[in-house]
Amino acid sequence: MASAPPLDPISARVLEGQAPPAVRAAAARGALPLARATLARLQVFLLKDPEPEVAAAAESSLKALDGPSLIEILGDPGCTVEVLSYFARRAARDQALAERVVFHPVVPLDALVLLAASGTADVIDLVLTNEQLVLARPAVIDAVLGNPALRPDQRGRLLEVLERIAKRKDREPDAIADPEAASLEEAARLLDVDVGELLSTSEILGGEEFATSDDQVVRTTYAKILLLNTAQKAILAMKGGREERLILVRDSNRSVALAVLRNGRITDQEIESMARMRNVVEEVLRQIGGNREWTKNYAVIVSLVTNPRTPPGVTTNFVSRLTNNDLKLITKNRDVPELIRRMAKRILDTRQQQPVLFKRK
Repeated sequence: MASAPPLDPISARVLEGQAPPAVRAAAARGALPLARATLARLQVFLLKDPEPEVAAAAESSLKALDGPSLIEILGDPGCTVEVLSYFARRAARDQALAERVVFHPVVPLDALVLLAASGTADVIDLVLTNEQLVLARPAVIDAVLGNPALRPDQRGRLLEVLERIAKRKDREPDAIADPEAASLEEAARLLDVDVGELLSTSEILGGEEFATSDDQVVRTTYAKILLLNTAQKAILAMKGGREERLILVRDSNRSVALAVLRNGRITDQEIESMARMRNVVEEVLRQIGGNREWTKNYAVIVSLVTNPRTPPGVTTNFVSRLTNNDLKLITKNRDVPELIRRMAKRILDTRQQQPVLFKRK
């Protein structure tokens, strides 16, 4: 479990109640040279300061935080349970913030209950993503069921999970000797794959890009994914947020990568980006190329045709749909297989000859 980083002496004195009023006031205003996550931790603590002016300044500073600042704070691995709880109410109406709270390694029960009880339908989806966490905390289930924003499909999904768990509890105590194996079996059923596929090698292709990303949320998400087994990665791929999808589609295990394409929240922009990726298993590109809805997007088919990782059997279906300008570019693109370049040139030559063939004598 993640823990808060060591505190500097000034912050430690504030939290111990030993800092003088001037220092507490500066912390409340955000005037100390500290990281945002640390300042937020101090300001939440100072909401109960005995000096009314300090408490008011802390509240004002917290309310003034904008979305990007809050995403950085809530995505920080060292963010404390007090900060997560404080911003849970705001996160209930903001999907981006809710995603950071729900998937934070130290998310407290009260924050989950608040999100479950008063979150939007999209926020409820996030809460329900981690079924094991929800089911381990009955208060969250009660809160979700009492939320008027709960959609019929979400209610049905939750009830199905509850029924499945109830059936498992009716089994003999030693019926499931290996919890991890049971998790693999459940994941395999959900993903409609063989258990053996979830035991195959699983690593993020080109993962160093995420480990050194300038985006702290991406770095944190990647670090969290590294701790998961293959089955957990596959479930997260199918239900997780944008950062999880971006990373997990590049998993070397086809079951994990393809689970991303089954995620109900995936966007057209993400599909276009994935069609350009050269560090995904070929099956991902084949699945994108075989989806009629996704390939209605011209940018997707251009990305597939120009991606050297796309199987030729997929690419050849789209070359004839390209504009003359794109065909010209492909004939000169050495990254594109020779077969596709020749096909592009043949189609382009045919189109350019048509006016001559049909010209009246």
